[in-house]
Amino acid sequence: MINLLAKKKTLFIAAIMTFVMFIVVMFVANPLIDGDDGMGVLALQLAFDKEIGTQVIDNWTQTGRQNFNKLIFTDYIYALSYSIFFASWLCMLIIKKGRENLIFYKLLLFLPFVAGLFDWIENTLELFFINNPTEFSNILFFIHSLIASFKWLILPIVVGFLIKLSFQENANTHPIS
Repeated sequence: MINLLAKKKTLFIAAIMTFVMFIVVMFVANPLIDGDDGMGVLALQLAFDKEIGTQVIDNWTQTGRQNFNKLIFTDYIYALSYSIFFASWLCMLIIKKGRENLIFYKLLLFLPFVAGLFDWIENTLELFFINNPTEFSNILFFIHSLIASFKWLILPIVVGFLIKLSFQENANTHPIS
């Protein structure tokens, strides 16, 4: 897996897709959903309380909820593209720094995919919630926000490791790494 993801072409395509999908999700889809600046979608992710979540989607209007149903696929694509992008970038740095045989770095490669998986789970739970908020469980809504929070925590951790790896010496120059 590491050699497949560590290709410049993979990184380039994933970077383009991530950028395009970021623009589509943040500046087109989310504003069409909440009828404002798109921050209502983030507010739903981090509401933690079903009543607060219900208030958030009540502010979206029926058209906003319909737009959510029509446009949710963009967030699934976005999650996949940023997962591949971050994993590819990590792979390239891990190989460049000579750390591809260390178990920690092999496990680190899964973090972007865990974030993407959490994003997909969050999207799916939101889809069920928006289409039937009264029947949706309070506990499940809380779990949804917890999953969204974990996603938002994992992404800066991945960026932190990208920065750390960028400034690390090559393992070949310092055998005690």
